[in-house]
Amino acid sequence: MRIDDFARPENLIRGVVKLFVVILALLLLPALFAVLVKALPGLAVIAGLALASFAAHAARERERARPRRPQQAGGAERTPVLPTIEEDF
Repeated sequence: MRIDDFARPENLIRGVVKLFVVILALLLLPALFAVLVKALPGLAVIAGLALASFAAHAARERERARPRRPQQAGGAERTPVLPTIEEDF
């Protein structure tokens, strides 16, 4: 989106309407959910399980999408140090 898009009135009105709908939904959905939970007590359990399932799926997919760094080798090869004759006695 370019800065010129904000100068056009039709785009500005469309953006304000979208913002209004989002704010209205954020205010009304919790109230609607509270009314539904009072009417159907089992709905809270089902909604809780659905929310937990969604959170677990999101965490799993985020972990899967994260690029893995390649394992680094242990460094340069080391020459074994053999015990000297004095250490044997």
